[in-house]
Amino acid sequence: MADLRNRVVLVTGGSAGIGRATVARLAAGGARVVTCARDGRRLVEAVGGLPGVTAVTADVADAADRAALVQRVLDEHGRLDAVVLNAGLAYAALVEDTPGEVVEGMVATNLTGVVELTRLALPHLLRAAAERGRGDVLVVSSSAGLAQVPPLTVYSATKAGVQGFLSGLRREVTARGVRVHSVLPGPVATEWMARGHGSPPASDADADGRLTPGVATERVAERVAGCLTSYWSRSVAVPRVMGLARLGEVFPVNRVLDVVVSRQADLIRRVSARMVEQRTG
Repeated sequence: MADLRNRVVLVTGGSAGIGRATVARLAAGGARVVTCARDGRRLVEAVGGLPGVTAVTADVADAADRAALVQRVLDEHGRLDAVVLNAGLAYAALVEDTPGEVVEGMVATNLTGVVELTRLALPHLLRAAAERGRGDVLVVSSSAGLAQVPPLTVYSATKAGVQGFLSGLRREVTARGVRVHSVLPGPVATEWMARGHGSPPASDADADGRLTPGVATERVAERVAGCLTSYWSRSVAVPRVMGLARLGEVFPVNRVLDVVVSRQADLIRRVSARMVEQRTG
């Protein structure tokens, strides 16, 4: 197992939730972390006081911001050893109830942002592998990318796209020393539902009522750190039982789900709307 000391790591979406916990975990392990978020003020409040952490205002859905973010890492540290692509958007609704601009935002952030930041980072990660023995690409994906279940159909599709991208990337770079990982959480105690439906971030004191039920963000962050110190590329579900979601796309389970779940469309619409209301009201 490698360690994190003095490794230069870029973490996206560091102002809250999994990203915030990941920045704290990597900094505690001795990494030098550059992290970004769209809300620069909240980002500084969340992680600005951590040792070895640089906070940068950037939107991973914006091409100019992506390029500037990678350049900021190089200007500050002279190299890049790993990227943790965590920033993401989600929206809970049936497809016909999802606004077009929301679809575009999810694709731009969850898929295009991941592919393009990886593309920009790869020359530097390959150099890290050649000079220091390893480079790492890690995406915080979702167990929803393993099997697509409403009301997260569009979100799930972006995460399934990420999984396909990572599978191909492994076959491009493994022999050249770059590890490619995915961490696939199930439900996590974050504000994802409230934020995805337009609510501004809450303060730590006010966030409890907006959190969805799930595992602690620190548990996911620990898996991220484990991947970045693993000898092999890894794909890890959190908790591990969520890996069973893959069975949802295996025949005949997939055909049963097609029939059973589709009959509950109206119920899914009502339940998801109520959950959103509870966390944004």
